[in-house]
Amino acid sequence: MYFTHAKTEMMDCQPEINTQRHVYQVDTLSANNNVPAVADRRSVIKKPPKKKWKCTDYMRKTIPSIDWLFLNYRWSQDFAEDTMAGIAVAVLNIPQGMAYSILGNVEPTVGLYMAVFPVLVYALLGTSRHISLGVLSVLCLMTGKVVTTYATEGAENDPTLGGYTAIQVATAVTLVAGLVQLLMYVFRLGLLCTVLSETLVSGFTASVAVIVLTSQLKELLGVDVARRHGMMQVPNTFFDFFDRFHTINWATTTVSVITVTILLVYGKYLKERINSRLCMPLPIELIVTVIATALFQVTTIAQDYNMVQMGEIKSGLPPFEVPPVKLFSAVFVDACVIALVAYSITMSLALLVSEKLKYPLDTNQELLAQGLGNVVGSFFSCLPSGASPSRSASQQTVGGKTQMASIVSAAIIVVVLLWIGVVFEPLPRCVLSSIIVVALKGLLMQVLNFPEIWRKSKTDGTVWMVTYVTVIMLDIDSGLLIGVVVSLLIVFIKGILNEVHVLGRLPDTDLYVRLDLYAVAVEIPDVKIVRYAGSLNVINRYMFKRKLIEVTRDYDDAASATTLTVTVIDGKNPIGVQRPARCVVLDMAALQYADAAGVKMLSESIESLVSDGYDVYLAAVPDSSLEYIRCNNDVKSVRFFPTVHDAVVYHQCSNKKNQDSTYDTQPSKTSILP
Repeated sequence: MYFTHAKTEMMDCQPEINTQRHVYQVDTLSANNNVPAVADRRSVIKKPPKKKWKCTDYMRKTIPSIDWLFLNYRWSQDFAEDTMAGIAVAVLNIPQGMAYSILGNVEPTVGLYMAVFPVLVYALLGTSRHISLGVLSVLCLMTGKVVTTYATEGAENDPTLGGYTAIQVATAVTLVAGLVQLLMYVFRLGLLCTVLSETLVSGFTASVAVIVLTSQLKELLGVDVARRHGMMQVPNTFFDFFDRFHTINWATTTVSVITVTILLVYGKYLKERINSRLCMPLPIELIVTVIATALFQVTTIAQDYNMVQMGEIKSGLPPFEVPPVKLFSAVFVDACVIALVAYSITMSLALLVSEKLKYPLDTNQELLAQGLGNVVGSFFSCLPSGASPSRSASQQTVGGKTQMASIVSAAIIVVVLLWIGVVFEPLPRCVLSSIIVVALKGLLMQVLNFPEIWRKSKTDGTVWMVTYVTVIMLDIDSGLLIGVVVSLLIVFIKGILNEVHVLGRLPDTDLYVRLDLYAVAVEIPDVKIVRYAGSLNVINRYMFKRKLIEVTRDYDDAASATTLTVTVIDGKNPIGVQRPARCVVLDMAALQYADAAGVKMLSESIESLVSDGYDVYLAAVPDSSLEYIRCNNDVKSVRFFPTVHDAVVYHQCSNKKNQDSTYDTQPSKTSILP
């Protein structure tokens, strides 16, 4: 009969646990608690009956708006707040849409188109209630690089030149990126975004912000330099900038400095004070844009000082146009990278908001929503879309409850496209570039977080810095690829590395800790406790064997240094008393995974220890590896224990029993001589 007694006492306000129980081996513990064998567990576990899905269930899962919009929308409670949030997002979309279109090397109205078509698709199919899809600086810049590579300059105005226009190349990228995201949805690859870790994305976005800033120097200062692309873009751009600095337009520079100063001063000193008194954030970017437009509408400053203005802005919605299919193969690789980056950034933002507000997300459904949004948008002159942190934060802080806010925002942008867009034709491009640069302030300042990242984790710091430097010095695609490879290589290396530590017991406890970390811990006589942490596989098996040999060799050396000569005198015949048996306890609680080659090496190591006179015990082997190790272990003498303490106590009791039986068989007086 087994007896287990446990009590908790309070002594001097310090909790104390006293437990009495038998020493268990794994087989005994399982038998006493009716745990079935691994082969029989599948039949014991009853799977819940599968729910029969109806056609309506599939429709409601694929189109979430059926539930929240058409069946359960609370018009009286949520519509007013969603409307205010939609207005707030729309007033941000107007200057951002026109500004970020510059990065994509397309017309300013393209950014406004992106605030309509992909947004409406996502509102119907997406599962996040608060993210705002549309223009994103990173995606526009990456698309702009492809546009510059394949578009024929002047093809928009002169069809006889042949080739492809900028918008044709951009929409081809958008369609391919959308199709890639839809394929990811079909094959349930929503978790693929985890390839881009948070640290990698941080380094990537910070470096892209530097590239964006560099690309806007021409517009900000009016310097006459050619736009650089490809390898060494940033260094070459700065070289050209200093070489052509004498062509600076001081009127353009003055307007840029004034605009940047206003935006920075407002953001640092006035934003919180003013917004705390308003029902929605003050749209400072839109206000600056409107004031600048009005100023240059009624004056001739831009013409007098040769400032570059927006020029003709098309009114109305874009026509339906199929992107050129012949371009698909040329832009495929770039589109795949853009699709992955867009999904990763958008999902990171969506998860951040959903965790804060406690509602679920479907990662694969997000692929469908974003992918189909890009596919639809590609037929209406849209670049690849992504979630904007600033617009999403505005939609959430103003009080938006659902994606109805995005629908309201899209409706307002349609009004702007139909009747108001042409008003912004006199606006200098340097004003929009100033808005872009100020919006990038947070990303540019991420470089200041690097010391903290490095202090917390050298590997994360390495990934961050490698990505940051390679993107800036080489190219966006090449830098991102190198960052991903380095990140995965570090994960692989960490997966094959293992650690072997010798444990000791804290006095008067059953806690076993590393001897190199705890000075008060002591080794148990005749017991070597070795903790193994990591996987045990074909790659690191020899590393495991070498480290195990090292710690057991130290054990042999220590044992030989303290060996006692024991002699029993029985009349005339001396009888040697066998030294207490030594054992090695392998603490396998931190074993992650073991394959056939690793288990074979474990068996060989155990066999070697047994042949050297050790008892070998395996303790705390995870259930996922226990049965596999037992079935593939050729050494039958090894014992399995649920905890290290069970193994230690078992060995001590066995030694005591053997010594008692030895002394009981001696008829005469014995003496122990050193």
